[in-house]
Amino acid sequence: MTGSKLHITLVRGILIMLFACLYLSSAAQADSIPIPQVEQAAEPVEFRVPDKTKIEEFQKDSRFNYERVEKQASWWDRLLGKIIYFFARLFGETIGSGIPSMVVILVIILALSLITLKLLGVDYKSILSKKKVDTSEIDIYSENVHDMDFDTLIANALKNRDYRLVIRFLYLKSLKSLSDKEIIEWKANKTNYSYQYEIENSALRSKFLEATLIFDYVWYGEFSLDEQQFSDVYSRMDSFNKTIANER
Repeated sequence: MTGSKLHITLVRGILIMLFACLYLSSAAQADSIPIPQVEQAAEPVEFRVPDKTKIEEFQKDSRFNYERVEKQASWWDRLLGKIIYFFARLFGETIGSGIPSMVVILVIILALSLITLKLLGVDYKSILSKKKVDTSEIDIYSENVHDMDFDTLIANALKNRDYRLVIRFLYLKSLKSLSDKEIIEWKANKTNYSYQYEIENSALRSKFLEATLIFDYVWYGEFSLDEQQFSDVYSRMDSFNKTIANER
């Protein structure tokens, strides 16, 4: 081997070794992972334990109770559910919540109410419509009992079999008799129950209250009396008037 060839071979070997060293150095740097530096705390960390009483308070607080308890249906809810289910099957559709469901429930309640009134013998028409008041009748609170001929008025009412009107005149007659005996001070527009405080005799006051209740029930309650009922009420009212007449 000549000197020039040897020189070239050495140069190539040196270059190859340099490239190999550079490659190994870069590969080692790529594979290395930097280790983070942990700074030491300036003060020691305080380990705190929660207060036991506070924990118990939180456990008892309903706001922190996340368990869902299903509400038990009441008997009324179950009854409505059965009624709605019955009508849903009857009409072939499902009745849900909202306005349609409420309408159905109201209709059901109305129907049940009418059936109940019918079974009790109550005339629902008299409840829905008010009987027309006869304007020819005298107002009890404005009429002057001292200007009325009660014996004639009672006789005419009996002749016409107007039992309610008979009771009315009997009661007004008792007010006139009490006023004539100066047991009460009669005044127009004075309520019937206000007279009871003016009657000093307890037995007479008790009979007056009974007569007032009968009158209110028959007259203002528009209660129709049959002959047997009228006979009993008439005897009570007539007896009260006779008791007043015997007062001194």
